[in-house]
Amino acid sequence: MDWQNKIIAPKRHKPPKVRIRYPCPALSRFSGMASFLVVGLGIYYGGTAFLGLEPLDWAAPVWTAKHVGLVAAGILLGALGGLLGFAFAMTIEVRNERLSDLFIVLWQFLANGGLVWVMAIGTAMSVSLGKEEAKAAVIHFGAERAFVHVVATGSVVGLLLGIAFLLALIIRLPFIGYLAFSVPVSLFAARWQLNTYGIDGKSWIVVGLVIPPLLLALTPPMITRDRRQRRLVMEQSS
Repeated sequence: MDWQNKIIAPKRHKPPKVRIRYPCPALSRFSGMASFLVVGLGIYYGGTAFLGLEPLDWAAPVWTAKHVGLVAAGILLGALGGLLGFAFAMTIEVRNERLSDLFIVLWQFLANGGLVWVMAIGTAMSVSLGKEEAKAAVIHFGAERAFVHVVATGSVVGLLLGIAFLLALIIRLPFIGYLAFSVPVSLFAARWQLNTYGIDGKSWIVVGLVIPPLLLALTPPMITRDRRQRRLVMEQSS
């Protein structure tokens, strides 16, 4: 054979199958998010402690080259950690369909609840106090502490509403049954949250009444999507 000739091997007609038999998309998303936060925040706060830097005041940050580098490294390595956490969780088999549904419902209500709650509380504070006064209240409370405080409260509210949604499906409660539990929970949390920032108006009532139906409108389509993704992966892996 002439040394100038090249033998080209035939290509695969189909890519090799990845054996993921009983995936749970919600578990993978939770694992990815947790890994991103652990790695990213660990690098940032660990780096500031190691280098002897003061953490940034996020309400009025003063950036240095080292702060920029730590934040960039935290985001990049956090994203890598999130991808690895997501991929690892995909290999965990969740054979029980009801257990998979439990993870899916709770994850979607937790994630959406935290996001919607932050937006609702921020809007309520801006309307009640005005933008400048709301910003001053957050700075007085502590910007990082305030953010964690609001996200944690919204996540707990979302989990409780997810449990109510799941129970309503299991025992086939009507829509009013979901509201009978979720609205008081949301009202109580909104009243407590806004009181923490010294807001005594009636905006907590609007937040408490809006959150449950809003989550009920946003979350079920995402639950259906996760269930469909699980079925598709199982079918392609069989």
